[in-house]
Amino acid sequence: WSGKVISEGGGFCGLRTKDFENTTLSLQDYDALKIRLKGDGNRYKMTIALRDGYTRYQHPFDTQKGVDQDIVLNFEDFVGLQTSNANFVNYSCIPLSQADRSDVAFVNLVVSKFEFNGYSNAAGTPEEFSLTVSEIQGIKKPKPQLVLVTSASCERNSRLMNAEEREADIPIVKLNPNGILNWKYKGEYAVRDSGFPYSIVRPCGLTTQNETDTFNLELQQGDFISGAISRNEVASLVNAALSSHLSTGKTFEARRAEAKVVKTNDPLGKTALLNGFQNLVTDYDRHLRGLPVLAPPVDPPAEPLSEEEQTKVLNDPRVKEQRKREPGAQQVAGRDDAEKASPAFVVYRNGQVVT
Repeated sequence: WSGKVISEGGGFCGLRTKDFENTTLSLQDYDALKIRLKGDGNRYKMTIALRDGYTRYQHPFDTQKGVDQDIVLNFEDFVGLQTSNANFVNYSCIPLSQADRSDVAFVNLVVSKFEFNGYSNAAGTPEEFSLTVSEIQGIKKPKPQLVLVTSASCERNSRLMNAEEREADIPIVKLNPNGILNWKYKGEYAVRDSGFPYSIVRPCGLTTQNETDTFNLELQQGDFISGAISRNEVASLVNAALSSHLSTGKTFEARRAEAKVVKTNDPLGKTALLNGFQNLVTDYDRHLRGLPVLAPPVDPPAEPLSEEEQTKVLNDPRVKEQRKREPGAQQVAGRDDAEKASPAFVVYRNGQVVT
């Protein structure tokens, strides 16, 4: 496909399939398109039009001159377009990754002097162009076969080098009751080493507060955050992670967003969670985002905290504030030690709660 773009009176050129009227083209079982091509250095766009209302989605991509390339276009990266003006974005349409892709009307390639919404082409105004396309195919990406729920702080616990660093850390890391953070981290290591596609969810502190309210969820990596999250919110995360390739090979911490102004009517909707997964990096590429490389698992400290040391931690103002927020609640692995309690912070000694 070759030609010359005339800037005056148009500024674009397109190549499209005929409408698939007598057959059905379904992309429902795929997660992306792969285009095998030889480019010319210009920037192009791939368009997918669904028959339902002829909703169009578009994805720009760059080529290298004279180089054979495999260009992968993930469906979640396509941008929905307005029906009346195909150069402008439709901000209210459902993402292509969640749309019914079982009946595609047509696909096309475009070379244009425009990006979205009338902005100029980022690679400059194209003139002469030549694009050789040998194959366009749908591809599937692996979804997690294992989703492991551990907890925030288990990685930061494994990065500690000495007792002084532990003393300077947050209360749960200081306490590390029965070495639980070490054992959770060892479990993560086993999952990563299993060879199965996986995702690892690390909730921050589980809470029973405001369970009827809805909040945005904040997903982070590197094990630097603390906060609160409900069990229902964790369940929604696990469900979304199981159904999306965007969570595969990723470990992340999760908490409610702390600013009240970010409350929303649909924080656990699939779109919000998939956007969160998309912004994460795989475990083995963390260094590319300035995140610490995953530490090796280590055994729990040889010497547990003394009763005096445990009492000192429990008197930490942060622990007291947590108990004040959830009076009577003492949370460890869902255990209820107070009659109407779902605990928020607890230490057990010889099977009894340390108060």
